[in-house]
Amino acid sequence: MFSIYFTEAFRNLYTAKQRTLLALLGIIIGIGAMIGQVSISMIKGAETLREFSQMGTDVMVFRKDYSDDENDNTQISLIEALELPRYVPSVIAVAPMMDSQGEYHFAGETNWVDILGVNTSLPAVSKGFQLEEGRFFSDLDRDDNLSYVVIGCETREWPGFKDFQGKLLGAEIKLNGYIYVIIGVLKCTEDNFIDEINWSILLPISTMQRQFQSTKVNRLVVRRVANSNHLLVSAQIKQYFAKRVKGLKVKRLEWIDNWIKREKKEVRRMTLLSVAIGGLSLLAGSIGIMNVMLTAVIERRREIGILRAIGARQRDIRWQFLLEAIILSLIGGLLGSGLGIASSYLIAWWNEWQFFVSYQVLLLGVGVSWGVGIFFGFYPAYKAAKLDPIVALRTE
Repeated sequence: MFSIYFTEAFRNLYTAKQRTLLALLGIIIGIGAMIGQVSISMIKGAETLREFSQMGTDVMVFRKDYSDDENDNTQISLIEALELPRYVPSVIAVAPMMDSQGEYHFAGETNWVDILGVNTSLPAVSKGFQLEEGRFFSDLDRDDNLSYVVIGCETREWPGFKDFQGKLLGAEIKLNGYIYVIIGVLKCTEDNFIDEINWSILLPISTMQRQFQSTKVNRLVVRRVANSNHLLVSAQIKQYFAKRVKGLKVKRLEWIDNWIKREKKEVRRMTLLSVAIGGLSLLAGSIGIMNVMLTAVIERRREIGILRAIGARQRDIRWQFLLEAIILSLIGGLLGSGLGIASSYLIAWWNEWQFFVSYQVLLLGVGVSWGVGIFFGFYPAYKAAKLDPIVALRTE
């Protein structure tokens, strides 16, 4: 009997082409809007999380903890920072950093600039660290007393650098009364734990200590072994500094973990919002299916009366109309899912995001279209089955 129901349902839909097309158009737009918005939301969220991962989810940042006593004189020293990998095996590389400000003179211009003291481990710690031209500091530079600097990308737009017509690499710059040679220019980085290098001048940390007469390390950027327990590694690092320097407490800055958690929560919120917005479009298309099916019931009352007169039962009539609604919804759902996926692909391509199709989205498209067919097709089918055969036969 089901094969007969399907055959009759397809025949009736094909006969009323215009009505079928209008119903399909509504459901296609509704499903397409929902699938497209959900896909775009998921792709955008995955792209954001991928960018965070590229920045390094295995990177941890520490500084001295001043929460108990701001007048505490203990500090992170360069020697203890560099020896950290020896005592904590899960630590791959350490990049101690110092920061200050100074005055530079270059190409006849003078300005204040942020100065960062770093060591040669910085490129190994930061995945976003890249050079636009030139090179970074090397351990072999010790023979030249490390009289070199590397400038950030934004620094090139500052007085002196902006209008400089010569070759920047090899040029001399005067910084706090000392002459240095520019050996490299950095690309802009989005790594938030070192993003200030974009508008800073970088010095070897030993040179900065000598100039500023300080051994204080302001920040410690650590890269740990991938998939290692960040809580355990963090506890080991804190224990290490507490043992090496009596009373020294270090604090981990957990900004990247918090950002990732916040971003995942935002992705879920946007996905739900996309479902809600797309659901409104789908509701309009679904009501269109109900209206079309109710109209079909009215137009085919005489046909229903004839079927009942020759022995068709109420459930036969009910199944025939219900299957017509389900077939409409499934076809519209498939076409709408294709439309939504195609639109999300174009947006991902335009924004240079990594495109993917989630099986959850496909299940959503098929499941919603199936549910719409049953929910909005049941009432017209029920109305058709409840028609009085005698009254239906008298319909002109």
